[in-house]
Amino acid sequence: MARAEPEAGTVPSPPPADDPRDDATHRRARPKYRAWADLMRRAFEADVLACPKCGGRMIVLATIEDPAVIRRILTHLGLSMEAGEALPPARASPWADSPSE
Repeated sequence: MARAEPEAGTVPSPPPADDPRDDATHRRARPKYRAWADLMRRAFEADVLACPKCGGRMIVLATIEDPAVIRRILTHLGLSMEAGEALPPARASPWADSPSE
């Protein structure tokens, strides 16, 4: 579609001023939102949305937070709500006991 020519005697509007938020100093270095699956992949090097049977992509249908509902689902699946064994405490850095210069 062709643009209409301005009428005689009218002043065209000035071009929009540069938005200061477009300046590189105002841009965020990281995105504000990151999907939990991406965070899990980065932290644990595991693709939590990969199907363990076929490797296809799974989708999140719901997040369940009600302990009673969680208990019913786990009981139905024959799984326990008890936490697994605690990991041993992390060891200190090898440099923690070294004399400082």
